[in-house]
Amino acid sequence: MRLALSLVLVAGALMGAAPAPIDDVLVIGAGLSGMSAAYYAQQAGLKFHVLEASPHLGGRMRSAKYPQGVGAEAGLAEFWEGNPALDIAHALKLPTDRGDTSFSSFWFANKLYPFTQDTNEQFLAFLLPGAERTKYQAWDKKMVGLYQRIQQRPIPADLFKLKDTSFADWLKQTSGLGPKGLMLVQSTTEPEYATSWERISALDGIAEWHIFSGKGTGNQHISGGNQRLAEAIADHVGRGKIEVNRQVTNVVTEGDHVTVTAMNPADYHFHQYRAKHVITTMPLFRLYEIQFTPPLSPKVREAIDTQTWGSYFTAHVIVDPAAKKFWQVKGETILPMLTGGPLGVCYEGESQHKGAELLNLLVTGDWAETYNARTGSLDEVRRQLSEALDKQWPGFSKHIKQMTFVRYHPRAIASWPVGRSRFDALSELMRQPQGRIHFAGDFTEGTHSDGAVRSAQRAIAQVAKSEGKKWTPPKAAGPHEAGTRAGHK
Repeated sequence: MRLALSLVLVAGALMGAAPAPIDDVLVIGAGLSGMSAAYYAQQAGLKFHVLEASPHLGGRMRSAKYPQGVGAEAGLAEFWEGNPALDIAHALKLPTDRGDTSFSSFWFANKLYPFTQDTNEQFLAFLLPGAERTKYQAWDKKMVGLYQRIQQRPIPADLFKLKDTSFADWLKQTSGLGPKGLMLVQSTTEPEYATSWERISALDGIAEWHIFSGKGTGNQHISGGNQRLAEAIADHVGRGKIEVNRQVTNVVTEGDHVTVTAMNPADYHFHQYRAKHVITTMPLFRLYEIQFTPPLSPKVREAIDTQTWGSYFTAHVIVDPAAKKFWQVKGETILPMLTGGPLGVCYEGESQHKGAELLNLLVTGDWAETYNARTGSLDEVRRQLSEALDKQWPGFSKHIKQMTFVRYHPRAIASWPVGRSRFDALSELMRQPQGRIHFAGDFTEGTHSDGAVRSAQRAIAQVAKSEGKKWTPPKAAGPHEAGTRAGHK
């Protein structure tokens, strides 16, 4: 009875409150997509407001700093060249650092192949000598051609049917690559979509490989931490337009506007907002936590239900300085390194003094889901990772001072299973306005953070057009070849 009475009182208070002012657009979520939407909404001259469920701006842009004077990204690690997020960063005068090339050191058949060469081409010549290299070059050239055909609309029928075959099966049957070449493709691409290459379609695998084709694509990160991008956008658009600790519970379309109810989890006070349009940038798995009135259409629900995901798990391993020798060859780092196993991708963290170093492990796929599960203790996760580190680098664990973990929800990363594709009709449906509701986020476009930003451009362009504003998304700088490794001339 007390609970029922409390709910009645809350509802009564909301009904009796003065109507909230109407914005042009209300953005749900302050991750990369939501913050980008705020940035573009201001450019388009739209009146907007942003609601974020957590106290943190930036979503997976999380830059960790430790008392030991070390730090590393705890989420989004880098921005590939051509990502419009970099254009925003440059417009806001945020300095960026160039990262490594698209390829990394990796293990094959219990042997390390360190990337100490200056360019991708030199590394591939070392990794795949002779006939293996010739086969790889022929296959890569074919992939470039297929990716160019993907840009056609509609996608040619013979290419579109590849959504019904797994990336793994298609490569094994048609690529002509040997075991090492196949492992290179698998271990290089799986961290991007964060699941097994057996679970994504060949069509989407072709779309993923373009980052690594030819000389490869370079990447950048924000100097001082990627989280700075979200903070800079907030300062640029005005922090008064962004509210944190606002967990949206209800989205009700009422004629010429939408009413949104959000709860402050700190005190369970409910707040209402009104806008002509709503852009929800919430992760795919959180969409069902909102009650939509009218309900989402059966086709939209089908699009959500049939899309799958990739999993990430981050481990920050703080070690004494002597451990750095394990990831160096002749005094030069061989990281990042693809392990294809329980350690995921090994990155080098940042160190401010000589007392400690940080090894950043980005674990993906089934291993990530295992570590993300709440059924086991973190002590067990630490034990498993320590054993895997000792297997890779005998004696490494004795240098470990501390481990900290970032667990993600299993549906954190967008992915499309065999039979679905980012290019199919259901995906296109999610990119179209559903009345006054617009969906944005990487899950509407692709697996990378550029999809999050491009989805914000699309949604703001849709709102601007509806409101009679003349605004088109800025033309992004195109991706360019990686050239040399960071630190090399």
